[in-house]
Order: sequence, then structure tokens, then C-alpha cells
Amino acid sequence: MKIGQKLKGMRIEKGFSTAQVSEKLDISESTYRRYEADKSFPDVFMLDKIAKIYDRDLTDLLPEGLTIINNNNGEHANNAGYVMNQYLSEKLIEQYEERLKEKDEQIAYWKKRAEG
Repeated sequence: MKIGQKLKGMRIEKGFSTAQVSEKLDISESTYRRYEADKSFPDVFMLDKIAKIYDRDLTDLLPEGLTIINNNNGEHANNAGYVMNQYLSEKLIEQYEERLKEKDEQIAYWKKRAEG
């Protein structure tokens, strides 16, 4: 199951609206909606905040196949040492490719306007 489906299920289970959750996280509602739609992926610190809102463990939020490696060696209690592997990399690549496409479209648009 993807993270967005998990987030939506947990939110509904708690009876929260997207506006309530986004307010608790101190982010825009549109950002939270993108998380639930799997159009954006929260970083590990945001995932930790979300997990606390839903009274869950951070690992409960992760999609299947995503691995967490703790590089802290037990020295810290926070999540600063977590590294997310392949899923996050793939999502970042998708987001960058989408941004590059949008940039190319903008450049073409402005070139056409400048010439015309």
C-alpha cells in the first residue's frame, strides 16, 4: 500500500479533515492533500510528526518495500540518521522530471511570446 492510501485511511479512522491535519502539522492543506494523493512525499521529519498525530510508529506510515536504515548507532533519539532508499529516490526523480517538463514548457512559451 502506498503512503497516500495509508495517510488517508489513518486520517479517516481518526475522524480528522485534511484541514485539521494540515493545521496540526503547520503545513498548507494542499501540501497534505498532495501527500495523500502520492503526488508529493513527506520527509522523515514530517513523517514523524504525522505518525505522532495518528498515534502510530513512523514505520507504520511507510509503503511496503521502503527500508529505513538508522545511522545513529544509538547515539540520538531523533530521526536525523534515517535514510530512505529506493522509493524516495524514485519519487524525487519523478518530481524532478515533472519540474523539468514544466520548465521546458515555460521556456517554449516565453520564447514564442518574445518572437511573436
